[in-house]
Amino acid sequence: MAISSARKRSSGAPTSPEMPIVYIHGIGSKPPSKELKLQWDLALFGRDMGEVTRMAYWADILHNSTREAGFGKLSDQPHELDIGDLLRAAGIAADNEDAQIFVDGLLRSTGVLPIDDRKRALPLPAFLRKPITRQFLKFFVKDSAAYFFKAAIRKQIQARLRELLPRDEPFTLIAHSLGSVISLEVLADLAEQPKPPIVDLFVTAGSPLGIREIQDSLSCRLEVPSIVERWNNFADIVDPVALDKGLAGDFNARGRITDELIVNAELRRLEGFNPHSAAGYLSHPKVRRVVHSSVRFDIHARFLMARDVTAQLGIQKRHPVLIEILEPGYPAIGEDASTDTAKLERTERRKGEVDLATRIRNATKEIEQIVKEAAGARAEPNKEIEAARIDPLRRFVSARLTPMELTIVAQRHRDLRVYAIWKSTRKHKLARRATSAIQADAAWVSYAAFGEGIRWAVLDTGIRRDHPHFKKYENISEVWDCTQKGRPTLVPPTDRTRNRDRDGHGSHVAGIIAGEAPNHATVKDAPRGVAPMTKLIVYKVLDDHGYGEDAWIIKALDHIAEKNENSAGIAVDGINLSLGGPYDSTVYGCGFSPICAELRRQWRAGVLVVVAAGNEGQMEVTTPDGEIGLNTSLSIGDPANLEDCVAVGSVNGDRPHMYGVSAFSSRGPTVDGRLKPDLVAPGERILSCDSRFSSNQIRDLYRYESGTSMAAPHVSGLLAAFLSVRREFRGRPDEVKQLLLRTCIDLGRDRYHQGYGMPNLMRMLLET
Repeated sequence: MAISSARKRSSGAPTSPEMPIVYIHGIGSKPPSKELKLQWDLALFGRDMGEVTRMAYWADILHNSTREAGFGKLSDQPHELDIGDLLRAAGIAADNEDAQIFVDGLLRSTGVLPIDDRKRALPLPAFLRKPITRQFLKFFVKDSAAYFFKAAIRKQIQARLRELLPRDEPFTLIAHSLGSVISLEVLADLAEQPKPPIVDLFVTAGSPLGIREIQDSLSCRLEVPSIVERWNNFADIVDPVALDKGLAGDFNARGRITDELIVNAELRRLEGFNPHSAAGYLSHPKVRRVVHSSVRFDIHARFLMARDVTAQLGIQKRHPVLIEILEPGYPAIGEDASTDTAKLERTERRKGEVDLATRIRNATKEIEQIVKEAAGARAEPNKEIEAARIDPLRRFVSARLTPMELTIVAQRHRDLRVYAIWKSTRKHKLARRATSAIQADAAWVSYAAFGEGIRWAVLDTGIRRDHPHFKKYENISEVWDCTQKGRPTLVPPTDRTRNRDRDGHGSHVAGIIAGEAPNHATVKDAPRGVAPMTKLIVYKVLDDHGYGEDAWIIKALDHIAEKNENSAGIAVDGINLSLGGPYDSTVYGCGFSPICAELRRQWRAGVLVVVAAGNEGQMEVTTPDGEIGLNTSLSIGDPANLEDCVAVGSVNGDRPHMYGVSAFSSRGPTVDGRLKPDLVAPGERILSCDSRFSSNQIRDLYRYESGTSMAAPHVSGLLAAFLSVRREFRGRPDEVKQLLLRTCIDLGRDRYHQGYGMPNLMRMLLET
């Protein structure tokens, strides 16, 4: 199957929660009810929960009828709005004193009108406060004004919730934004009825119930309804709707309200981030943990959409994703393998899906159709297809999809034969030659271990192909660009633009593995690669700023797999990845991300994989005495946390026993308790190729860089040199890794900092 067993979570039909769950949304126009329910299901559980969840939908009450009644787009300059204009837009009499006080209070609460001459209530800088406040006013003021001051609308909205609440069994109620106000009033009323229902858990997210003007307009007492067993309230620290972050102090809570602050740091970096987004709240680990424990949902159950994808459903832009496709014969989520096998096989034969490649092609066409459907009449379909960058890989379809398109893919996941939808996470270079430290120079003299006849792949920012360092041994065999849509593009040697490596990271890394400086024999300390004669196959998987996506890396790995499968022997002996990114334990198992799964396949096919451990070993913290550096454990990144690889930390190359592990080098153990890094290699002030050289003088051709990015290619070069002498070990990565670690020099540091120590090429060769 396309998925390793450790990542499968569970197969067949999902386990349903033991308790019904009711949702109620908040302010603003919304997608259709079924689509919105699915988005909330995905955010909380990662898959469609079917009959278990229900959505109390009321957006159509205001946002179909209200367009005709004069609810237009509010001014783009909210600080210039007149209160009378707001009231008229909501259909409220301008001379209604209560309404004026209500809206005036909201405007002051959000900082649109000054509370006094010295401060604004919203604790944000102006460049963040203004766009957030615009969105707040656009929906919240008019929706809340209509709810509070139009009795018929209030009754109609509350009826939508009442009709969905179970009467004979406990349930969980999850309310967002103004939905929390509606819920509180309905629950307070039900508590006065004979034989009322029991709310086992009441979850409010982005609630305005802490705002004084909202409290003054409630139809119920300011207390927890007696039918509510537990109330968990969540507020993002920059959400303007949840201006007052705590509710327990305002209500007669008797310990039944738990207030928790949310910090959506992973989303805050994104353009278009909305701190009031329902998807952002519901996908947060704190919210998920509370809901899952209440309804007894297995947190390790198989999901359809990864949490870091669902978290972005509230951000209206295209998001890079990897859509993993099931191999023929395996059930999608919700299908029973024992009863549906015959039906699956009939469907697959009808669609001609006799192998994974055919299924990938079919899925690609259907996803293209989804993008066209989502575009509708609002845009040119061909432009939307181009923007979506739909790209078939070996086991995935890579794409950049909008929240609407992602939701449609999730709705049709069975027809598309989707296993899971993953975020194509951002990867970046890990930059922060000491050949004698790892005994490479001795191996050149004693064994002629120059890397001759070995081919190594470098996945990085590209390479400066005409650099004199690679001229003597003609090290650059091929250059492939994986950053564009479609199959990797072979970059011809004559293409000076694409052979420049504007970032320079890839050239620096490649120069550590192979090649040597011109006039190396006559110039003292002129740089030389650890395995100077090794041939390099370069894959550009990071852009000109040093950033890339999982999809680009997987595209390169697919290409390497094809090379090896179509060769009589080993076409590519090893891979160097001086790149990485953060690991999110709420999305996948440690070492089982999509990129790790593909690297594991390479390893098991006989390819050595060398990965930089990361530069997160030290972080800056603020103290009363200023900023200080604090060293941290459990900082190994992804994919360095993969077991089937050689993860490399950094050490001082000049005096490794004296200075030891570099302060910036990421430390272990892995989150699941394994020893990483595997070893350390020189990574401080390493002299290698400068892609921006201006002359052929040695001083212009090279520059110093530090980081585990520099340590990893030392190990790649060492392994290439070893294989060139002990060729019988080619295609046997497990045995090579065991020998590599067994012959390391212990530096006397903590094992979770240094791994097995520093590699020694002479020891490896002597032992074999």
